[in-house]
Amino acid sequence: MLAALVLATATLALPSIVSAQPTLDLVLSRTTAYVKRFVEQLSTVVMEEDYRQSFFSGGRSNPARLRLVSEFLLLRLDDAAWVGFREVYEVNGRRVRDRQDRLVSLFAGNTAQALEQARRISEESARYNIGSTSRTMNVPTYALYFLHPANITRFEFEADGENCADQRGAWRIRFEEVTFPTLTRGLQGIDLPADGHICVDPATGRILKTALALHHPGLGTRPATEVSATVRFGAASDLELWVPVEMRESYWEAGSRRRTNSTATYRDFRQFQTGGRLVDVQENPETPAAQTNPQ
Repeated sequence: MLAALVLATATLALPSIVSAQPTLDLVLSRTTAYVKRFVEQLSTVVMEEDYRQSFFSGGRSNPARLRLVSEFLLLRLDDAAWVGFREVYEVNGRRVRDRQDRLVSLFAGNTAQALEQARRISEESARYNIGSTSRTMNVPTYALYFLHPANITRFEFEADGENCADQRGAWRIRFEEVTFPTLTRGLQGIDLPADGHICVDPATGRILKTALALHHPGLGTRPATEVSATVRFGAASDLELWVPVEMRESYWEAGSRRRTNSTATYRDFRQFQTGGRLVDVQENPETPAAQTNPQ
């Protein structure tokens, strides 16, 4: 009789255990809420970016190499749009300007004027890039734009396994852009539908990793280009959010044997407040065991 009672109790408890597993829709809802909070908070953080690029041309095994050290700042334009700015101050170990937190100080005054000045600074810094591909997605928060509540209905999602990004229980979720016109545009304004996957904590919606791919078809004399970018996020002490830790990119031109591989790492996170005042924040150098608007 006692054994039967124990068995019945265990059987009755089973449905509650099964129902505790969240649905994909619930996890995506948590993820979009997290992304919205994340961008709001990261828009008050400036960081140092160590950006290393290698350009392979004509089948050469010895690539051209470049190392850029910059200040990087993410600015939220409104509830559903943001843009990243970088200002290079070191090229291949040579100082090209003093580090003066110029990007941060811009936004102590008129925002409209600051945006224009920040764009000019970023355009000036972009001239240092090597390779034959014009970059529009070399911002570590690029894929998060797809997961914002204003954009998530443009994509189809599919659960694709667990335990990604070395985190037990983390969900790998594939995404594919199915709504046109697409959020990312190529030369002559052509649509570039994105696909890829995210790794997310299903309980909190926290993003641990993003990976996306784009295919740009050939146009005229320009060959087709395959683009991929993967970003890992990690914890920064004293901040209630994770931050970009590493971004890896690849741009490959079909038929031309030209390829650009890049790796950017982020450190020296500093939180700024109204008036451009900075507060030092030390990042966690360890990868956690667990976590712009395209033009």
